[in-house]
Amino acid sequence: MAVQIDPTGNKIDVTDREGKLLRIDPPSTLVRVTSPGGASATFFPEVGFNLIDWQVPVGEETVGMVHAEPDVLSGGSGTRSGIPILFPFPNRIAGASFQFRGQDYELSPAKPGDPNAIHGFCAKTAWRDFTKVDESSVAATFRISRDASDRLREWPGDLELRMTFTLADTSLRISALVTNVDDKPVPFGLGYHPYFSSLGDTSVDELLVECRASNYWVLKDSIPTGEVRPVSGDTDLRSSTILGARQLDDILTGLRPFVPDSDGLMERATMTGSAVKLAVRCDSSFRDLVAFTPPNREAFALEPYTCPTDAVHLTERGLDVGWRVLDSGESWRGTVELCAYPR
Repeated sequence: MAVQIDPTGNKIDVTDREGKLLRIDPPSTLVRVTSPGGASATFFPEVGFNLIDWQVPVGEETVGMVHAEPDVLSGGSGTRSGIPILFPFPNRIAGASFQFRGQDYELSPAKPGDPNAIHGFCAKTAWRDFTKVDESSVAATFRISRDASDRLREWPGDLELRMTFTLADTSLRISALVTNVDDKPVPFGLGYHPYFSSLGDTSVDELLVECRASNYWVLKDSIPTGEVRPVSGDTDLRSSTILGARQLDDILTGLRPFVPDSDGLMERATMTGSAVKLAVRCDSSFRDLVAFTPPNREAFALEPYTCPTDAVHLTERGLDVGWRVLDSGESWRGTVELCAYPR
């Protein structure tokens, strides 16, 4: 899908991958940033401040980097398009409940009949605090007590997440600042769930994918058992591999030792389509990557996480998985950059 907004912001055209104009009910607000060289990124504040469209110039054309469902602007799910933000926990918490420092917490399940909670509080919530920093950068803030006040009772305390997206001609930098705005310690994890496009005019199945992770978490009913095994078969993406018909929903771990580039980030995964090679670069906080093929096979997800699914329970079992606790007033920063290299 591609989103085209005229310079006044008053006219929105949405087209599918074949260029067919789609009828939509336009939201009240979209935020668009551009780069000097013609890249653009469009954000939807009303549903999780989701980046629903990212276009990169390649020669005389532009290539869409992310996939969005046609209904994303008219009541569709906030976690099936673009780049959903998963906070204060990524993926699932088993049983939709946990303990923290002796107190029990009950979470809203993903849907009626689902035993687990999923994807945190902010991916489907309207964000009200956002501003364009300049033509190529936008910042937005989510606070549990303000933007999801009905969920505050489900969490050990109040957190604020400030996101800054900085667009260049061939890259998008995603910077997060998490601050404990409560008077007691509060835990969290953070993840991003990008739905990458085919990166050209071929199908997603023809993508070349590489992620140098040596292990994966063994799952039972989508929840880690606590066991980690060496990658093999479809889970082994250590060398550039055609995605093909793989059905993936795996938490990859055991990434290469962190050796940062000069900007403090390290390349963790790549996807190569007919027009673009896209690299996922992260700082050392992002320890795991989820590889996921949606059932419609119109996208492919490589999701950087600071901790795996159900990290709170794995931590209770004594495992060091990246689950973080901030003291009152303490902050944490994390950065992911997506870089597109024309082929």
